[in-house]
Amino acid sequence: MTRQQKWAHEALKRVQKHQGAEASESKYRTLCLKMPSLLKQSGLVQSLAFIRARDEIGKTFCDELAEVYGASLADGKGRTGEELQQQAQTAQLSAYLILSRDLIEVSVWFRRFAQSELKDASEKSVEDQGATHAGAQS
Repeated sequence: MTRQQKWAHEALKRVQKHQGAEASESKYRTLCLKMPSLLKQSGLVQSLAFIRARDEIGKTFCDELAEVYGASLADGKGRTGEELQQQAQTAQLSAYLILSRDLIEVSVWFRRFAQSELKDASEKSVEDQGATHAGAQS
């Protein structure tokens, strides 16, 4: 199994855990959609710090990002978002660039699966309205 396949498999499992979660699905989806571009625009350390500082969902997302990335490493040991941020802060330039590139690729898998598996708040309200109107016509 290639690294990309491992990342895809693990990212899908993490994203599917948030399906149907009333309070967090929409927020988690938003983080998944924004992370690749945030990494490219702001850099790895700043992006991780920003997302982790937002709320519990942000911390969860960073932890899951770190777990998925860590699963492909030689030791196969998952990392936490805090450990990943520490690693990025202390890395030499070449290691930082590799870490940044890899995490952009991992976050793209999260974005792809969030687009297909998770609904945002506006999609849910449209479905709810459709169900309400369908019930009224019966």
